[in-house]
Amino acid sequence: MPADVESMFSVREMPWHRQGEVPHEYPGSWEEARKLAGMAWDPIEESVYELGGVDEDGQPLYQPIEGWKRIARSDTGATLWISRDSYTVIDHTEMGEIVEAVLSQPNVKWETGGVLDEGRAVWCLALLDEPISLPGDPSTTLPYIALTNRHGQPGACTLRATAVRIVCANTFRAAELEGDRTGTTFSFIHKSNWRSRIEEAREAVTGVRREMREYVELARELLDIRVTPRHRERFIAEFVPMPPEGLVTDRVARNVEEARQALRDILGSPTTAGVADTAYGLVQASGEYLDHVRRARSWETKLGRTLIRPEPLKAKALTLVREMVRA
Repeated sequence: MPADVESMFSVREMPWHRQGEVPHEYPGSWEEARKLAGMAWDPIEESVYELGGVDEDGQPLYQPIEGWKRIARSDTGATLWISRDSYTVIDHTEMGEIVEAVLSQPNVKWETGGVLDEGRAVWCLALLDEPISLPGDPSTTLPYIALTNRHGQPGACTLRATAVRIVCANTFRAAELEGDRTGTTFSFIHKSNWRSRIEEAREAVTGVRREMREYVELARELLDIRVTPRHRERFIAEFVPMPPEGLVTDRVARNVEEARQALRDILGSPTTAGVADTAYGLVQASGEYLDHVRRARSWETKLGRTLIRPEPLKAKALTLVREMVRA
């Protein structure tokens, strides 16, 4: 596995790194999904000790450190994090409570899941099997819900809405493209009262469907905006700008031109060829570049860009397109 991916599954489709389990059917339960993802273990709480002296035989004496706890793996005992006592573990079994709150809605299936960073971060991705097709676009847009959890590290157990363009796995949210957030993100803070928000998880499905309607409206608006070859080249030059004069080395200039050519290639590829002369095509091409061509430091970074966190450069692409056609 890549260094930051310990285990994962992806239903029917091999991940880009060509590793992990590829089941042909969707997991039938949370227990099955977590096992496929490599989450059969749980994060557990242990005391943290410090040396308090030695006994009369010269043997070390250890005593618990008040106010702190160790978050460890139940299978290997490996330390995941050292946290304050106020931190409450949301383990993989308890994640199932959140999962089942979502699965109680119709048309929800578990698509991917896995373990990152030696167990410090885990995720599962749920599919709402309600495909959306747009005129001229050969791909299908599907709404997803990403459930992520960090054990001890800063961050919550979070349920997020996202939309994936299934052919090339571009990720777009209406809120992401517009540069703001909506109510389709629910965070369960690692505190003792985290279950008080469990009912809100059920609203995530409603929120995803609302956001998908907004996305379709935006996509249809962009499909109606025609762009010329001159518009396309201006967009590419502004989306991948050359640094200010005096900061441009031969290497930087080559990297910029390679990135620009990658965008041109995407616009001529089967995934966007049918919409390449529209504002929608430019936005889709920018997303494919950001998610699949631009280099990522790690697989966790790539996962975050494509499925978990909003990508601000996608909002930039939309802004550029709108400014360009108004000029």
